[in-house]
Amino acid sequence: MATQINSIAFSHINLGLHNDFHCKAYSKMKAAGAQALHIENLLPTYGELVELESSIVRRQTAYVSTVQLNDADKARDKAMGVILNIITAHKTNTIEAKRTAALALDAMVATYRGITNHEKRTQTREVIGLINLLKSDKATPHITLLGLTEELEALEEKNAAFAAIDDEKLQEEVERLPQKDIDTEELRKQVDAKYAEIVQTVNAYAIVQPTEAIEAFIAQMNALISLTKPASGGSSGSGSSSSGTDAPGTQPTDPDTGGGSSSTDTDTNPDNEPTNPDTGGDDNPYEDEDGGLAG
Repeated sequence: MATQINSIAFSHINLGLHNDFHCKAYSKMKAAGAQALHIENLLPTYGELVELESSIVRRQTAYVSTVQLNDADKARDKAMGVILNIITAHKTNTIEAKRTAALALDAMVATYRGITNHEKRTQTREVIGLINLLKSDKATPHITLLGLTEELEALEEKNAAFAAIDDEKLQEEVERLPQKDIDTEELRKQVDAKYAEIVQTVNAYAIVQPTEAIEAFIAQMNALISLTKPASGGSSGSGSSSSGTDAPGTQPTDPDTGGGSSSTDTDTNPDNEPTNPDTGGDDNPYEDEDGGLAG
């Protein structure tokens, strides 16, 4: 009986191992040669799907700019705190002119106290409002009298610095959106289905037109499957290919006669993995986080 590529169950393989298997399988297919395996029309699509899966094995959820953004926010809060604290301190100043100026400014900034606890981007807009208010004609004399001109400029600089880093974070989000839009479960099904087509084709030619290249490739694949199964918990079998179950797999279609039937067992939950990158995403990229082909 002709040697066949053994079956393997993908249903309980996590995404990392699933991708590693397919990366290695694709590498072996390329090494053997698509023409020698009679899969010229299947291999390019399989390679594209495997590469796409490789890009989402661990989707990036942390942002490079997050630490910088937090530091910029803290610096902005300190700059605003200095201004508000000085105004508060001068409310009890025994120098009447400064006390009067402080009372006037205190009434103006009352609505802005506590904004350091607001969402960062909201605070950016609110700080701009505060700066515009303190730069107004009615506030400028008081700011000058209390010596807060430089502090006000510092607050404006810190707020602008935060906004600039926030724009960098926005660009990071733009770059990762394509990954976020990928449905992991659906992609795994597509990878497994294309792999099953390739296995079916190779197994069929192993029966009707066996060659040394095909036999060598099958031996390589069965070794890869054997090493993958202990980690996946799959059972061993031969002469069939299953994309997601240990039940009997596909029957090879005779490439010469067209005989036989083709049925690819699909996995009802191919993404049954301990850690699913789809659920580890950053729902709000502006909140704080702590957080090619192989073979």
